[in-house]
Amino acid sequence: MFRYFVEIKKDNNFFIINNNDVHHIKNVVKLKNDEIIECVYEKEVYQTKIIDLTIENNVIVEIINKVETTISNVKKVLIAGVLREQKWDYLLQKSTELGVDEIIPVIFKRNVVKIDEKKIDQKLQRWQAICDTAAKQAKRTTIPVVNNLITNLKDLKNNLCDLNLVAWEKEKNIELKTYLTQDFNSISFIIGCEGGIEVSEIKILHEIGFKNVSLGTNILRAETAPTYVLSSLIYENK
Repeated sequence: MFRYFVEIKKDNNFFIINNNDVHHIKNVVKLKNDEIIECVYEKEVYQTKIIDLTIENNVIVEIINKVETTISNVKKVLIAGVLREQKWDYLLQKSTELGVDEIIPVIFKRNVVKIDEKKIDQKLQRWQAICDTAAKQAKRTTIPVVNNLITNLKDLKNNLCDLNLVAWEKEKNIELKTYLTQDFNSISFIIGCEGGIEVSEIKILHEIGFKNVSLGTNILRAETAPTYVLSSLIYENK
């Protein structure tokens, strides 16, 4: 069953779909009247029936019933060094599937990828679209937000959570589970780029409130590390 996100509720019995999903419904999967789809409205899931496809740029659906769902109460923010396109797309997709709430792209000193300032808006739109699609495929009730690109690490002080971690390969003593067994309502975690994070950058991150953490004895790829952290959070019911 297809799932779509809606913003307009009419007369408590109907939803109006008026975003990019209209094209998907009418022209891609070519759904018909009376077919059943799921709609997410204000983080709640509803089973609905399509009743009108004739209005241009709109699809009208009738609410059948509300679907019970379980939502994590912990906000998860991934701060990640921008990777080469294929690896970055993988990171966005899998992090979305595993429940991330926000993604903050960062340029570190060792970044291989360089982004033209003139193309930043275009890149952000593409990255958000990847997360939108992944959220629908995973049947999430929320879509993660891709925030603006960060080029100055000190700006991350504006994104601090209850728990703020930076995965660093030189940290050998403090394991992830040490922190995940604590009580917290929000967590931000930093994953570096392909070249890793320089010591000078680690010092800046310490100054603004981030703590080192080890992800184990194996060195994980930058696109793999977020799945490790997010999977661990799921295991700890966070």
